[in-house]
Amino acid sequence: MILVIDNYDSFTYNLVQYLGELGEKLVVYRNDRITVEEIRKMAPSAIVISPGPGKPADAGITPEVIKAFSGSIPILGVCLGHQAIGEVFGGRVVPARRLMHGKTSEIYHDGRGIFRGVQNPFTATRYHSLAVDRDALPSCLEVSAWTRDGEIMGLRHREYPVEGVQFHPESVLTESGKEILKNFLRLTAGTGSGRYLKHARKEGRGMQLTSVIEKVVNRYHLSEEEAEEAMGAIMSGEATPAQIASLLTALRLKGETVEEITGFARAMRARARRITPRFNHLIDTCGTGGDQKSTFNISTTAAFVVAGAGLPVAKHGNRSVSSKCGSADVLEALGVKVDIAPEQAERCLEQTGICFLFAPVFHEAMKHAVGPRREIGIRTVFNILGPLTNPAGAQIQLLGVYDPNLTGVIARVLRRLGSSRAMVVHGEDGLDEITHTGRTRISELVDGEIRSYEVAPEDLGLKRGRLEDITGNTAEENARITLDVLNGRPGPCRDVVLMNAGAALLVGGKVDSLKDGVRLAAEVIDSGAALRKLRELIDFTGRCA
Repeated sequence: MILVIDNYDSFTYNLVQYLGELGEKLVVYRNDRITVEEIRKMAPSAIVISPGPGKPADAGITPEVIKAFSGSIPILGVCLGHQAIGEVFGGRVVPARRLMHGKTSEIYHDGRGIFRGVQNPFTATRYHSLAVDRDALPSCLEVSAWTRDGEIMGLRHREYPVEGVQFHPESVLTESGKEILKNFLRLTAGTGSGRYLKHARKEGRGMQLTSVIEKVVNRYHLSEEEAEEAMGAIMSGEATPAQIASLLTALRLKGETVEEITGFARAMRARARRITPRFNHLIDTCGTGGDQKSTFNISTTAAFVVAGAGLPVAKHGNRSVSSKCGSADVLEALGVKVDIAPEQAERCLEQTGICFLFAPVFHEAMKHAVGPRREIGIRTVFNILGPLTNPAGAQIQLLGVYDPNLTGVIARVLRRLGSSRAMVVHGEDGLDEITHTGRTRISELVDGEIRSYEVAPEDLGLKRGRLEDITGNTAEENARITLDVLNGRPGPCRDVVLMNAGAALLVGGKVDSLKDGVRLAAEVIDSGAALRKLRELIDFTGRCA
């Protein structure tokens, strides 16, 4: 038996008619004519909350019903019922971007739960002046449907069997409306809440990924929600190696957008093991790799200089995938144990001011993409994603990219992901670092604003050099170069580290200009503080079982 809560709205009649046509036994109560205890005794198999006038606070018992039964009885909220779901779980209901009174628009969706097998997009009737605020959406809710301009049209609870739709599935002008209601009833029939959630999360993902690949192959951009869903399928092992390789290659050929990269990063962040160090001011120095320049590990070396200046560094990295020597490879050659447990990494950071966060330890779900990445052998969106998914939640970043067109893109992604301050850099010689051979393009994020500019070595009191002077090779050779720099040896390798460490010190608030950052970085190296940080990291990790 299905309980329908009527919020004093004529649309309730249409909703009841559709549900009745689907063969369900229905009981309808207005929102001030029944109590939570009476509903508990009634023991309905599902609850449908109707549209209605006003705000969720005006909807009588509706918020109480959602609070009382969301963990045990499947709930579908329509229009006002949908808004009540958003508000009950900590969201905010605000004026909609556009008044939609009896108008239709295209609705996009994730292909799961109540949207399984539904045309994408489909046309639906909307009748609302309020909407759930996307910018204040609580983490327990995920967006399941949306409009082209980003208005939330569907919500799904991540743990409870609760779904909401802002549009009207009961309207004759809503394509697939009855199919959506049928999906809800099918998912609730003979199931407990846990089984509903399992079905709602996993049904349709394979089909959805295939449609995502086709969309990208045809050079259409994905929405942030589509990208997050696609990465979720990859991370959960539901995508085949062929699907993963196809999607990565198609994205590389099309070019990734801000929305796509943001969605991918959110999916990876949600599945990562995390640490929560006591530092509020935490930085990561990381490059995307993929520049094919075979330099020594500049950002890894710079990390010790930054930590030596007193700025805590949560260095996130991996072994080589598209280069000769990754950060994990050079650190191992230096004597650092890289694969320590998350709780050990957290203690290391708090005790020494620096730690290495080995990607396979923190991103176990990434194992599903390792094979396809290695086999296709090209740089992919995963090169970009590594620096965006720091397990310590570092909100300050110096991030190098392999393409000059990505500096502004990644700065905007970081802003969407909540970074407080960041600098995204690309050298004109192709380096995913600040280069000493010529000019470097920089997109800097400060207080929500992004500005782009260029800098050259001579602007910072340094001489230009040659790319071949900072070339590395094996992990052992790169480790030797790092030790030379940290021991104070002058030359091009030191200069390029000074520039990158100086930029990190500027982003981290230790200095007021890049030139001052270079000066402080030199003092840290010459004092031996940077080398001490390396030794402290080696000593701490060496004691980890």
